[in-house]
Amino acid sequence: MGEDFAVIIRLSQFKPSAYDTKLANTPQEMEAWLNPLADAGVDILHCSQRRFWEPEFEGSDLNFAGWAKKLTGKATITVGSVGLSGDFFGAFAGQSSDPTSLDELTRRMDRGDFDLVAVGRPLLSDPSWVKKIKENRTGELKGFSKEALGELVLD
Repeated sequence: MGEDFAVIIRLSQFKPSAYDTKLANTPQEMEAWLNPLADAGVDILHCSQRRFWEPEFEGSDLNFAGWAKKLTGKATITVGSVGLSGDFFGAFAGQSSDPTSLDELTRRMDRGDFDLVAVGRPLLSDPSWVKKIKENRTGELKGFSKEALGELVLD
């Protein structure tokens, strides 16, 4: 691949069956884990976590993407319950998620914690989600439930 080909890798610290199990328990361990990927040519680290707003390590409110950017200097993508009250795995247990404010996401983005945001479930249940956000129609946003995985509605 040439220099103009972006390499993006999606990473997660947790296991779906054990949220407290992490690959890195300290920033130093994370740096030792991520820097070889950055040195090998990864351009963007797509950092998946259960809830984007949860801090990765005690003593800092940086999330996984924030720490990855700080430690490697690489661009990062954050993802994890963006715009929803509940996490992905809760949907399979019959838990619904309601739309939530994007103020914390915006605050962190403006602060430079991460460069991009990935959105999944809100788009599955509401294909017009991005348009509604752009037009400040947040009162029209839809929640997410397990049933939304079984249907795709195109507006």
